[in-house]
Amino acid sequence: MANLERPVHNRRYPKKLKLRAVRDYRNHRLPTKEILLKYDICGLSQLRNWVILYNNGKEPVRKRVRKMGRKVSYDEKIEIVKWVLKHNHDYKQAAQKFDITYSRAYAWTQKYEQANDWTALKDRRGKTRGRQPADREEQLLKEIRDLKAKLREREVQIAFSKKLIEISNREVKRPNDIKRFKK
Repeated sequence: MANLERPVHNRRYPKKLKLRAVRDYRNHRLPTKEILLKYDICGLSQLRNWVILYNNGKEPVRKRVRKMGRKVSYDEKIEIVKWVLKHNHDYKQAAQKFDITYSRAYAWTQKYEQANDWTALKDRRGKTRGRQPADREEQLLKEIRDLKAKLREREVQIAFSKKLIEISNREVKRPNDIKRFKK
């Protein structure tokens, strides 16, 4: 029964153990089940994946997850874009100098050049909710959007309740049955 329970976390195997298991498997020194028991490997598919990697010239090692890029402040973005513009759009050099990716240097420079305004580099994700409409026209448009959203939500609720009644009435064989809901 204990073997049927799934482990809470994935197992990690040392590189040396993987290589020994693959060599035993390839040289047919031991049957597959004995290899699994000897090296305490959870499944045959795990061993086969290691063998495939080994046969393709790659060592059976765990895949590394790429780390997120470092956080860059607004002032630092301005400094980077100024440097890029000053050095004839050399994004590669900027990426190395400021420890960022090429694509980030390129994107920030393009944002600035399109808007020709440093505020384009500000990170506005999640900041639009608290903003109040500036004039009467914006207020009315916002009110219209809100009313349309409420109307759409009400239509969905009505359609859901009709569908629920329809589904519950499918079980009814006779029209005078007690289970029947009134529409």
